[in-house]
Amino acid sequence: MSEELQKVARNAGVEIDPCPPYTPQLNAVAERMNRTLFDKARAMLYDSKLPKSCWGYAIQAAAFLHNRIPCTSINDLTPYELKYSTKPDLSKIRIFGCDAYVEVADTQRRKLDPKSKKRVFIGYSSMGYRVMDPVTRRITVSRNVRFDEKKIIFDKLSATPNIENQKYTSDLGEEETETDIKLEETERAIDDQYPEFRRSQRERKPPMRYPFNEALSETNEELTYDEIKLLPEEEQSNWKNAMDEEMLSMEKN
Repeated sequence: MSEELQKVARNAGVEIDPCPPYTPQLNAVAERMNRTLFDKARAMLYDSKLPKSCWGYAIQAAAFLHNRIPCTSINDLTPYELKYSTKPDLSKIRIFGCDAYVEVADTQRRKLDPKSKKRVFIGYSSMGYRVMDPVTRRITVSRNVRFDEKKIIFDKLSATPNIENQKYTSDLGEEETETDIKLEETERAIDDQYPEFRRSQRERKPPMRYPFNEALSETNEELTYDEIKLLPEEEQSNWKNAMDEEMLSMEKN
């Protein structure tokens, strides 16, 4: 605990009772509030497309809004109202990350120069609004600001393309829509999940019935009379009987 913090606590009449190290459960109220503000800041950064380096300003803006929201634990009062005994002015609230046009003083511009500069709204200050230059990332506080809450600069300047909203054109000039892209991704995912089927390298042998059928087909091939004479006597007799039957059949018909 720093000496500066202890000095502030003594001047405010606050007695600090520190928790043992690595025991956040003993400080549950503060830890839960940290989570609440962090969840809000995360949503604000995501919606505004601002870089993660702006997370500190998002936390401050989330706390500013939280102090102006009614809370059931204090009879539907706002924390701001409980402290200052007056209702907060909500007219100052703007959409986090929206376009902000900061007025340029007459002494800082020439006659034909623009009267305002485009900035990004990133938070509140007791003296005005915190705005950031989208190019240099420099942060300043200004009071004379006009807002365009329908536009977000970093939505257009984001370095990461939004693939889901893009259309791709093939060599034939046909447009592939979002559905085609998702189908390709799905097929690729299926291919990764189920690897290509590999055939067995073992030698395949035909069933035993195949050689027998092949022998029958070879036996049934037509042979000349001279070739029949070269066969064994048993096969010659079979061929002779078959020829006799064929001759009788031809005579009858």
